[in-house]
Amino acid sequence: MNRFITQTKSMILVISLMAALASCKSHDATDFESNTKHELIEFIDGNVGQVVSISIVDSENTHQYHLGTLSNGDMPNNQTIYEIGSLTKTYTGLVVAKAILEGKVELDKDIRHYLKGKKYKNLELSNQYITLRHLLTHTSGLSGSFAVSREDIEQGRYFEKISKYSRDDYFDDLKKVQLNSTPGEDYLYSNVGTNLAGYILESVYQKPFELLVSEMITSKSGEQGTKFRRTESEVSEVTVGTDGNGNQMPLASAYWFASGGLTSNVESVTRYMQHQLSSEPEVAISHQLLEESWTGHGSAFYWHTTKVDSNELMLYQSGGSMGTSSWLAIYPNKNVGIFIVTNLAEENTQPKLEAISEKVFDYLMAYNKASKSDA
Repeated sequence: MNRFITQTKSMILVISLMAALASCKSHDATDFESNTKHELIEFIDGNVGQVVSISIVDSENTHQYHLGTLSNGDMPNNQTIYEIGSLTKTYTGLVVAKAILEGKVELDKDIRHYLKGKKYKNLELSNQYITLRHLLTHTSGLSGSFAVSREDIEQGRYFEKISKYSRDDYFDDLKKVQLNSTPGEDYLYSNVGTNLAGYILESVYQKPFELLVSEMITSKSGEQGTKFRRTESEVSEVTVGTDGNGNQMPLASAYWFASGGLTSNVESVTRYMQHQLSSEPEVAISHQLLEESWTGHGSAFYWHTTKVDSNELMLYQSGGSMGTSSWLAIYPNKNVGIFIVTNLAEENTQPKLEAISEKVFDYLMAYNKASKSDA
């Protein structure tokens, strides 16, 4: 039995290698634009109303491409506004890093210290309290969501529930919470925990979270298109997406706060990637590994991390709204950033964007190598 499995694995490896070699032969390393667009064309596959936008930052150069046509006949461009979902978490992590730099918070301090006037005896388990490190790595033991249950989602009440959910509701639920596990032990992706980080930042700075993001990040990076709440006329400009069944989905960014409330465009996220590749001290802090497994996968400040090779760490985050999917990857040592967004939210859309991002990175490395050889 084991011998058969070994032979099968070997055959699969050979087939995969042959496919990879065939794929490499079919692409001209010197034509980065063509190779990248080929991946995007295959992704949208002629679907009516579906679009995809990509931005690649490479040292001093940027490459930006838009494919597909929106249902109203417009083509996307650098100003097209999208919900970016959980990419918002990386902004939250960067504000936390700034707060650490300024001595406002500490990574391993009991978070209840920052919730002034509130005791929350329930926010500990087995004599272990929750820290910002736990919130940043989704190991706090807090649940994924307060506002809705799986039953609400299955019965179509999701949007109605989150539309009515308030800050007061959040803190009422926080008082009742029972931790799912001892803080620091188990990974459980938690929007509840990320929003709590946002509320803590508001508490220590005595400012609205969206103002902190503006002062500490977007005003520095020059992101004029990255915003939490928009005027009615601006909301009408946000790209509306669909689910896997072609149903038009409502916008939900306004209700997701620090965990997923931002909307942006390619021009602004490009500036954000450049900021993430800068020498700002809070950026360096936000890229620090907070935990790492033997597999090479880890967590930074609301970034997932993986080792591309012994010299390269990739930081990444995916973003999903009710009708939009996005992907953001940063390679600090290579000085490269990749952002992809599409107005579709199927179950497998984000993994597809991840796969495209990895191929585009490989195309870029091959292109840079070929360019140096020609020079």
